[in-house]
Amino acid sequence: MLENKNMPNLKSEYSVHFPNVNSLMKISLGLILFTILSTALVYAENKPVDENNLSVIIAENAFLYNSAQYFDNTMISTNPGASVVIINNDTVSHSLVSGVSNTNSIGKINFDEFLVCEFDPNYTSTYSNQNDVTDCDFTKDNRIITGEISPGNSVSIPIDEIGNYRIIDPDYPWMEISVYSFPKSSTQAEATESKVISTSPVITSVQNISVNVDGTSFNVPYATSGMTVLGIESDIESMSLIFSVNVIDSTGKLDVKLERSFFDSIYGGVDDSFFILADGDETIFRETQTNSQSRTLMIDIPSGTEELEIIGSIFDSSKVIETPVIETPVIETPVIETPVIETPVIETPVIETPVIETPVIENSSTNQCGPGTVLEGDSCVIDQRCGPGTVLEGDSCVIDSSAPSVSTQSSTSSGTSKELIISITAGFVIAGIVGIILALIAKANKNKN
Repeated sequence: MLENKNMPNLKSEYSVHFPNVNSLMKISLGLILFTILSTALVYAENKPVDENNLSVIIAENAFLYNSAQYFDNTMISTNPGASVVIINNDTVSHSLVSGVSNTNSIGKINFDEFLVCEFDPNYTSTYSNQNDVTDCDFTKDNRIITGEISPGNSVSIPIDEIGNYRIIDPDYPWMEISVYSFPKSSTQAEATESKVISTSPVITSVQNISVNVDGTSFNVPYATSGMTVLGIESDIESMSLIFSVNVIDSTGKLDVKLERSFFDSIYGGVDDSFFILADGDETIFRETQTNSQSRTLMIDIPSGTEELEIIGSIFDSSKVIETPVIETPVIETPVIETPVIETPVIETPVIETPVIETPVIENSSTNQCGPGTVLEGDSCVIDQRCGPGTVLEGDSCVIDSSAPSVSTQSSTSSGTSKELIISITAGFVIAGIVGIILALIAKANKNKN
């Protein structure tokens, strides 16, 4: 009985002090997930970057001049012997070639008339011997020729030489990337391993130095620590500013302010990173201040450095042809004109009242002429309106009773014909007799002789 009474109490105490199975499973799963994520993050941070397998993606619609982006990365830094994989995510095929841009065409490029020329074989040294005095906007150097890269495919570009590779698509020349190939050095390795940047350098007062860019002078404000700036010049071909420096400390500091109107690094209308090289090797820097007018860089410069190069993408933006603004066409609402239906004019026909001429009734002359004659003027003449033997009475011709009858006329004309025939016959007879007599007389006279 005691056991039966105490058992419920014991079960109640156990149920209060121990968690259920579902809670333990949740905690276990959470710990496992945390461990996996932590391991992945640590591995990602410590995994070395494979500089021999760089990739560049051609963005979708990069073939359009007004596209927001052509490549996902326009500036690549690598070393000789590496390769850059070009992946075509566009909807059309592309082909890339390397070459030299004509520095004389900077700021006045017209992509509608962009001229790509072949490398001049007369230059026997290197592609760098190409002359800027040319009508070509871009001259191929035959170092990189990818052939056609169809949509969804990729191609690997080997980087064999030290120097700058300018790569464009001749069919879409606004698509351009730059590959900078530098030799590996111990300084570069140390810079890669050490990522500690001093956040509170001892900076001297701000100074100014002027630089000439294609005939225009620009002012560059800067401040230094542990180093001095001896001079500055511009390189339009590589789009870079080159500082001549003297580093006194183990690491010098250069704080330089770059006005956007003078020098900038922009890609696809947005800010892009600068490339900064100390005697040809990448060095550590950070962008400390950015606004719409300028960008300020703080650069670490190793001891012994003599030349510092800041590589951007544009000089003197006032000379650069701005991307044309495509105006949205205004679609005018067509005005539907209501057709004017003209009411036909029904002309009332003019009924002319016929003019009834009143017949002129000639008054008959009181001077009467005899039958077969008519009065003309004041004298009677033969009426020619009726035939012989007829006269006009009223409106019709009737037989003239006063004229001889037809039978009489016939007999008269018959008698006259007979008399004429008799006369002619008698004449011929008389003439014959006279002729005979004359013939006999003539014959008698002839016999006498």
